[in-house]
Amino acid sequence: MRSACQLLLFVALPLSAFSQFLPGAQPQPQQPISIEIDGYAAKVNDRVITRGEVREAMAPVLPEIYRQFQGPQLEEELQKAFNKAREDLIERALIMEAFEERGGMIPDQYVNDEIKRIINDRFKGDKAMFEQQLAEQKKTREEYADMIREQMAVGMMINEEVSRRARVTPEQIREAYESNKEAYFIPEKVKYSVIVLNKGDTPEDQAVKFEEARNIRKKLLEGADFAETAKAVSEGSRAAEGGAFPWLQPKDVREELREILRIQPVGEISEIIETDTQLYILKVDARRQPGYKPFDEVRNDIKTALTAKERARLRARWIERLKADNYIVIYD
Repeated sequence: MRSACQLLLFVALPLSAFSQFLPGAQPQPQQPISIEIDGYAAKVNDRVITRGEVREAMAPVLPEIYRQFQGPQLEEELQKAFNKAREDLIERALIMEAFEERGGMIPDQYVNDEIKRIINDRFKGDKAMFEQQLAEQKKTREEYADMIREQMAVGMMINEEVSRRARVTPEQIREAYESNKEAYFIPEKVKYSVIVLNKGDTPEDQAVKFEEARNIRKKLLEGADFAETAKAVSEGSRAAEGGAFPWLQPKDVREELREILRIQPVGEISEIIETDTQLYILKVDARRQPGYKPFDEVRNDIKTALTAKERARLRARWIERLKADNYIVIYD
């Protein structure tokens, strides 16, 4: 094994070192401190990974980190992001070493075609806008082409070493379903509609409301449309939806209604249900019995998940082999 890690000199990363990536961000006052403007972050054989390259690689995640954290935790999260970006760049360098060791080469025409595709897809064919972004990133066309060439090479190697080798058998898919069947359990659910009347405060008001509820129920039994009736007379929060509720588990329904929803036949109108403050008339629209999603329904999802897991395993094993076969130095 020729892999090596050398701890050299720890250099603190003040918040201001990352503020350049945040629009409108103002550098925080700092005590005078000696830091590298740029320097080595890592080496893979003769390939140098600079701290500037790491900061550029971690730039997309910085706004979210600054939004979520502050103080010492912010410093900790920034260091984690730096370490992850450096590790990603080390892996990319290792893959490029393997690519070149095999004599791999990406022809210029392939690179130019990919750049044209990017201009068409991301910039709607506007070359001036593309060139403007390169200028903002302080990249030349040649540097951008080299970056694309490297991305294509890394993609080819990952496809060869990982994606094409990731295989999942039908037996593995079935085993994953049977051993994790509870994940595919469908609990009992009910879909219902309700008309709600507020009882009122006085005995006289309550008598009027009971009579109104009886008349409403009578009309429903005679064939009146439940949804239209609910829109017209219900005083509940779902009146505008015709009193209809989405699929719910019985445990998520208010306690006073659970028993009637459990025994009420689908499509029938309930008796008037009285609570302390309200009157209800229910109709069960549909009921779904508990059970499990059929295997055929979830087969593709399981295959996708298992394939992704196998890719991750193959990639990790491959990267470990590359690390063992190459000389790596990490500068902290």
